[in-house]
Amino acid sequence: MRRRAVVGTVGALVVVTAGVVTVTLMGGKQPTATADGPEQAKTTSVVRTDLSSSQDFTGSLGFGDEMPVKSRVPGTVTWLPAAGTKIGRGGVLYKVDNRPAVLFVGDTPTYRKLDAPGIKGPDVKVVNQNLAAMGYLGQAAGRMDTFTAASQAAIRKWQKALKVDETGILDLPDVVVLPAPVRVGTVTAQLGTAADGPLLGVTSDAKVVTLSLGPNDTSGVTSGTKVDISWPDGRTTGVVAGITKATAKDSAPGGDKVAVTITVDDPTAVAKADGSVTIKLAGATRTGVLAVPVTALLALKEGGYALQTVSDGKLVAVQTGMFANGMVEVSGAGIAEGTKVVTAS
Repeated sequence: MRRRAVVGTVGALVVVTAGVVTVTLMGGKQPTATADGPEQAKTTSVVRTDLSSSQDFTGSLGFGDEMPVKSRVPGTVTWLPAAGTKIGRGGVLYKVDNRPAVLFVGDTPTYRKLDAPGIKGPDVKVVNQNLAAMGYLGQAAGRMDTFTAASQAAIRKWQKALKVDETGILDLPDVVVLPAPVRVGTVTAQLGTAADGPLLGVTSDAKVVTLSLGPNDTSGVTSGTKVDISWPDGRTTGVVAGITKATAKDSAPGGDKVAVTITVDDPTAVAKADGSVTIKLAGATRTGVLAVPVTALLALKEGGYALQTVSDGKLVAVQTGMFANGMVEVSGAGIAEGTKVVTAS
């Protein structure tokens, strides 16, 4: 319905726009009425409450996007794991010409043959760290970024466990370095075929939540942000692990969408869950503030906002604070908890 407010002897032309009433001050006193007679105004009360700008988004719970794994050398595919297999540090990813390619965890791939003590570099550090983590090399066996005689001895022990030639030499086909343990999503190659393309598609070995956010939804979303995750049968918490630009086909007006990956704090909580989940991204919070529905605001054409009190029909200027979930924080002289004001709906 339309609202007309009276301020002393000054009338106000009231127009409702997008849920907020705009008031233009005019000369003369105007009663609140319609052509059919007096119209009962709708009212609400000023309340003291907590407001939060948290937002809910729909995400997808699963193992995340697949990453292809290719052979590092030509040859014939002789062994592949089954889809769904989880492979950790030291596990075999595939075999080409019956030579196992083993998963090492790290951030630098091997890029040369390690065959003599004295070789140094970040790739050597990854090899030594993995040999140590698997129990073949002591943590104090020299500098981790240097290939030593102890490194060669550890490789021989590791090769013995793999039942391959004990050469003490690490060559390119022997390991595949990935950032973390993986789960086999799809097996794309076939046994007996040439190893000249992707052999596997791998994902995270633990379930993650992925969601796509538009350019206006990313405020405050950074790596490390804590989130609440809920679905029909349960709830848990997680943390934003990565934010990347979405593909061109997912672009949105006003800017690029971003793909957000969220790790789950308690993987066992989502072991049997799948599909859509609700993600609550926490925002700013205001506690114990005075608030009214947004529809009670009068947006003055001359600038600022007001509320119309029920007791005397006057407009009271207010300052607005946080807007959240259809409510708005207000403050002003004469505005207190329980004050009755007129609302548009």
